[in-house]
Amino acid sequence: MADGSLGTWQPLALEEVVRLFMGFPARWWISGGHALELHLGRSWREHEDSDVGVLRQDCAALRELLVGWDVQVAAAGRLSPWPGSTPRAEASQNNLWCRESADRPWCLDVTVGEGDEECWIYRRDPTVRVRWDEAVLRSEGGIPYLAPELQLLFKSKDVRPKDDVDAHEVIPELTGDRRRKLGDLLLDDHPWQDL
Repeated sequence: MADGSLGTWQPLALEEVVRLFMGFPARWWISGGHALELHLGRSWREHEDSDVGVLRQDCAALRELLVGWDVQVAAAGRLSPWPGSTPRAEASQNNLWCRESADRPWCLDVTVGEGDEECWIYRRDPTVRVRWDEAVLRSEGGIPYLAPELQLLFKSKDVRPKDDVDAHEVIPELTGDRRRKLGDLLLDDHPWQDL
């Protein structure tokens, strides 16, 4: 979601994100390109931002985690101060941009996700429900991350060049089961079906 017109970005290193969120009292996971890299255990490109996912109903707990930070709701190409309440799904409030203070670059994009006690729910199609143990995986080092087929599903809408790079790196490396799941989730005419 990084957009230079709304301020510069200097993303937190993955290790810093993990250290920060170790104190978060609810479910969280690495998302975006870092999630794909955690799955394959290697890197292939630079990252404009660092993404971490939390459930919509758990966002209020971010206030205690990010005390003193400048947190803004990023929606419809604009930023507005986050009052600490639950971001509104009906207003497409699905991202919280975070920086340590108003005079610093943005360093963290909190992606607001959907789910219940049993399942992760795809916010663009609530009929897509995946059990948590399949939706959020763990790296060898124990870092929680969004499963690659689900992260690629998000990236499949309005594909940017970096999303295409990620798809070409990741899809051929997926196990047959994960590749089948992604194929079932993508539109039939999506260009990634050929991968």
